[in-house]
Amino acid sequence: MGLLEVLILTPVVTYLDTEFSPKPILEYPFNKEWAPEPGKPFEVAEGVFWLRMPIPMSLDHINLWLLKDNDEWVIVDSGVDHQSCKDIWDGVFDEFLLNQKVNKIIVTHFHLDHIGLASWLALKCECEIHMTQGEFSHYHEIITRNDDENSKTVGEYFQSLGFDTQTRDSIVEFFKNEEKPREARVQPEQVRFIKESDLLNIGDHVWSVVIGNGHSPEHACLYCEKSDVFISGDQSLPRISSNVSVFPGSRVPDPLGDWLLSCEKLRDLIPRTTLILPSHQEPFRNNPERMQQMIDDHHAQLNRLRVSLDEPKTAIGARKEMFRKKLDPIQKVLATGETMAHLRYLTERGEVVSTLDSQGVMQFSNISKL
Repeated sequence: MGLLEVLILTPVVTYLDTEFSPKPILEYPFNKEWAPEPGKPFEVAEGVFWLRMPIPMSLDHINLWLLKDNDEWVIVDSGVDHQSCKDIWDGVFDEFLLNQKVNKIIVTHFHLDHIGLASWLALKCECEIHMTQGEFSHYHEIITRNDDENSKTVGEYFQSLGFDTQTRDSIVEFFKNEEKPREARVQPEQVRFIKESDLLNIGDHVWSVVIGNGHSPEHACLYCEKSDVFISGDQSLPRISSNVSVFPGSRVPDPLGDWLLSCEKLRDLIPRTTLILPSHQEPFRNNPERMQQMIDDHHAQLNRLRVSLDEPKTAIGARKEMFRKKLDPIQKVLATGETMAHLRYLTERGEVVSTLDSQGVMQFSNISKL
C-alpha cells in the first residue's frame, strides 16, 4: 500500500523524553539513495530539473535545481567554488541548456555550497542573483571582516568553551576566509533581494518565497502549490538534520528557537503529498512527519541537557551528553556549535545559567540547582 493511501501516525513525544523519535516513513518517488549522475539534469516535475553537483568533503554532494522559464531558465543554488564544479556547469550549458538564456540565479542561503559559484554564474549568464537581505548581509559581513580581529575573537570564544590551545588554534584556521578575487564573491550590485511571500512567475508556474530561520539568518525556500513542489534547501532534508549552531559572529540570540518555529511553520504549511526537493540526499514526500521528528529530536536533546546539568558542565561536557558517538575534529566543532545553540535556548528561557571558572571557561548548570 502506497504512502498516499495510508495515514501515518507518529507517536507523540512528551518533552520529558531523552530518546529520539522513531524515523518517519518517507516516500522516495525516484528511489532512496539514487541520484542522477553529476552534470546530467533529471526532470522531477514539469519544468523542474534536478542537477547533482559534487562537494569535496564528507557530505559529498549538493542538489541544484533548474527551472524552465518559457524559453529561458532559472538556476536555484550554485555549488561550491571549485574547478570541477565549473567544468560540470560548462557541460550543462553546452549539452543541456544549449546556450539558452539564464535570467536569474536564486540562492537559498549564504553557505558556500549554495552561494559559492553564484557570482561566477551571474557573470557568465549576465543576470542578477536573487537572495534575501538577511543572507546577503551575513555573507558580506563574513567576506569583508578583518581576519586578524576575527581570529582573536574565534580563539577567545573556543577557549571559553574549554578547548585546549592546540585544538583552539586549529579551529581558528578553520574559520579564516579563503583568499579569492573580487569576481568570485557576490557583490551588492549583483543582488536583488527577495522576502517572505514574494511571488516569482517562472514559466506557467508561480513560486512563493517561504522563509526559514535557525540554520542560517533568512533562508529562502520556494513553494509551487500548483505543481505541489517545495524546494526546501537545507530546511527539510530526509535523513540528516541541518546544523543549528552558535558561533562567533552569530547574528541571532536564539537560533534553535528560530529553527523549531520554522519546523513548525513548514510542518503546517507544506502538505504530506508535496514533493520535497532538498539540497542533500533525495527528493521525498511526507514533510509534516519529518518536521515533527526533527522538533521532537531537538526536544529530546534539550532534555538530555536538562538532566545532565544538575552538575555544572563545560560546553564540551554538554556536547558529550548530546552526541554520544565518536566525532572527527570538524564534527566536534560543528557539534559544539550545536550544543551551544541548545544551551542558549535553555539560557534564553531562564532554565540554565553560565558562569566563568578560574580558567575563564564557561560552566553551565540548571538554575534550580544553584
